[in-house]
Amino acid sequence: MKRVVAILTGGTIASAVGGDGALPDTKSSGRLEDLLRSFYRDRDVEVSMVQPWGNPGYDSSDIGPLQWIDLARVVVEEMEKGDLLGVIILHGTDTMAYTASWLAIALRGIPIPVILTGSQLTLDYTPEDVLVNLRGAAQVTCTRTVGVWIYFNWKLIPGERGHKARATHPDAFIVQNGMPISFHPEWALRTHEDSSEEIAWSPPKPLLPLLWGDLSPSFWSDRRKELRWIFCAPGILPVFSGEERLLGLLGFGSGNAPQEVLHALDDAWPGEVKPIILACSQAEGDRKKPDAYGDVGIASLKSRGFLVWNQGDASLEFVHALGWYALLCDPEDPETILREYLQKV
Repeated sequence: MKRVVAILTGGTIASAVGGDGALPDTKSSGRLEDLLRSFYRDRDVEVSMVQPWGNPGYDSSDIGPLQWIDLARVVVEEMEKGDLLGVIILHGTDTMAYTASWLAIALRGIPIPVILTGSQLTLDYTPEDVLVNLRGAAQVTCTRTVGVWIYFNWKLIPGERGHKARATHPDAFIVQNGMPISFHPEWALRTHEDSSEEIAWSPPKPLLPLLWGDLSPSFWSDRRKELRWIFCAPGILPVFSGEERLLGLLGFGSGNAPQEVLHALDDAWPGEVKPIILACSQAEGDRKKPDAYGDVGIASLKSRGFLVWNQGDASLEFVHALGWYALLCDPEDPETILREYLQKV
């Protein structure tokens, strides 16, 4: 018998309307599991619910790199058990795109669908968007789709390109520099008998120490000082700690930045040891090209001894997740991982 594993992390989909608005609700997980079981009942598929952080889990605002590692570990463990048709991750919308980006990197090449979904409205609210998203995610597991995706409001979005663009509307997510796959009801017609044989797969080697290693209590406290973002807004002068190893500069246009921000970097790191720069832009669309501005933009840091990597057409969520992946998996040489996904200026 094939299996589907639903991982409940928390979020609005696991909440109910109370006197003070939507609040975590411990009964919601049972209702969600019952709905999934009803969908798969005629397909001879076993459904199990995993709650890695208890019931009702976390608000997605509190989900970060340590929780991303937990989720990757759960998926890998379930894959090793065999007969896995797919994984559905029930997640809050605020950081869903970050988690999806991380998993797209950490679970690269996985031969089954890993679908993140959630809701903007609770199941007991009218109208609600839980059922369409939950059933849609379940239907995707009955297709030959593989890899990490976000399913939301009839759209299937590549995990590495998702972006939450609307705060409360059910049509919350867009594809960053790409197009979604529009949902088609016939996807759900396939049963597990149509599934191809299981394909041998193992997670990327750099991830293994995080999944199975004994991380010391100081591991995260040491690492979290090493990645920082600087928002280049007019009139704002950043302050650096000097412990940054990866520094995301969120500039303008193709990759421009105020000269005083660039000079502040020079002042903070006058020696040979400098942080790696992730050159990004507040302009969401198109492929970024920071060196188009020569000595005006972020690319000018290259001539001053900084290593500068270009965002390209990747989403900010993906660049952020990649930065953590590189620092956590290869702290000695994070560029080894960066060069697999980004281009150096």
